[in-house]
Amino acid sequence: MAFFDKLGETIVNVGKDATQKAKDLSGVAKLNLDIKAKEDYVQRQYTELGRIYYEEHKTESEVDGAEHFELIKEALEEIERMKLEIMELRGTKTCPKCGAELADGAEFCSACGEKVSVVVDTDPEAEDVTVEEVSEEEKKEEL
Repeated sequence: MAFFDKLGETIVNVGKDATQKAKDLSGVAKLNLDIKAKEDYVQRQYTELGRIYYEEHKTESEVDGAEHFELIKEALEEIERMKLEIMELRGTKTCPKCGAELADGAEFCSACGEKVSVVVDTDPEAEDVTVEEVSEEEKKEEL
């Protein structure tokens, strides 16, 4: 009987050890996730701080890191060009007021509520008819 008691005690101890190791590994994994979340948070704060600094100083010629300002400006222009290219390929339009993508045939922008109307260029000499979306604000500016 002593053998079975000893065997039972050993199995219980091994089970407790395995349970403790699993808890430890789980704790380590949770801590690693928490560390990663905090590192991501710090990175977002750095990014926001940099964005604020950039916005406040982008027009200054004498600023620390001026070469980075130019690189950011070029990258933003390239991003805008690529977004326009995507819109062209998709055949979509954007709101002239807020820049949100407009649904086909939309009369109003779903993001800002701006009334968007369609203007047709009827130049008799033009080979193609040009259709252009114009906001109410732009119509007022033209008058």
